[in-house]
Amino acid sequence: MRFRLVLVVGLFACAAQAQPSSTPSITLGGTLQPRFSYGHHEPSGRTRLGFGIRRARLRATLRLSERWTFRFQVDGTGTTARFPDAYAVYTPHPNWSFRVGRLPSIQPRALALTSHRYVDAVERPAIAERWGARTIGSDGRDFGLEVAYHREQGRLLLFLHNGDGSWERLRGNYRESPSSTDVTGGVRHTGMAVSLGGTLTPKAVDGLEVGGFISYNGAGNPNTEGRRYVSYGLHLYRGANPGSRPLRLKLDGLVVQYFRKEGAEPVPADRLLGGAVLGAVRLHRAAEAFARVERLDEGRTEPDRTILTVGFSVSPSAYGGEGYERQRLTVAYTTERGIVQRLLVVQWQLIF
Repeated sequence: MRFRLVLVVGLFACAAQAQPSSTPSITLGGTLQPRFSYGHHEPSGRTRLGFGIRRARLRATLRLSERWTFRFQVDGTGTTARFPDAYAVYTPHPNWSFRVGRLPSIQPRALALTSHRYVDAVERPAIAERWGARTIGSDGRDFGLEVAYHREQGRLLLFLHNGDGSWERLRGNYRESPSSTDVTGGVRHTGMAVSLGGTLTPKAVDGLEVGGFISYNGAGNPNTEGRRYVSYGLHLYRGANPGSRPLRLKLDGLVVQYFRKEGAEPVPADRLLGGAVLGAVRLHRAAEAFARVERLDEGRTEPDRTILTVGFSVSPSAYGGEGYERQRLTVAYTTERGIVQRLLVVQWQLIF
């Protein structure tokens, strides 16, 4: 259950004076995703089973005025708490917005632009996760400034960013103090990234979304083995969220092309290619079955990977007339060719 706390403390007096019609407030929410997993890795003959927590998150949106908002998430599934998101939003006009901080911006639609609340199975597509792990970081966030132009049937975005989403001060999080004896932190680094993306949601076709992106990253971070790259991708969705339509179809495709480091020999891992197709059928207003097939080529010497995920979900909250994502039990079975392995996951999702 979400709730709002109205703040009248002096901390927000300036924002309140700037926008007299707006009362500063905080909206809190959270996610808990406990799961049971069974996995078998054929090459090694290993089998593992047990319980775990996929996500335990607290979200907060601090609304200072009609134009200024601050948002952050805290994740508690690691040995220490971390902040996946921490950014400010400035909206000077209904058609324009600016975001600055560490945020999910232009990237494959199937990665962080699909909220964990609306993941179709129990994980995002492997092609999207591998894109993150070999570009800006596995959680799909980066430090930068985003400019967005919004219209009723779509939006266009430009993102100037570091190209490395790591919180480490010697990597993505450049925050040296003037008191430092070396304001570079001992790092020689001038490469950054720029990305352009957009989506169309035509009213004529219910639930249709078409979009794409292109990105250049000159950071040469450790995820890319020190190389620059160009990446681009497309998506076509008819029903983006679980339980949203009787029939859903989602198509994703992405490419990463790495540049050779100056003076270096070519390496097998010079590219990443991925494609995914998902189909889902709503069995009941509170139940859905799904299947997803993916093809992943990481340009390495091992075989390409073909990954199949099938399963179903049941939503007690949808049965009670609330959102499908609020309470959801998902069973997903994944098998693949290339790396011969199998994984069965039963996950409960609670959104509050």
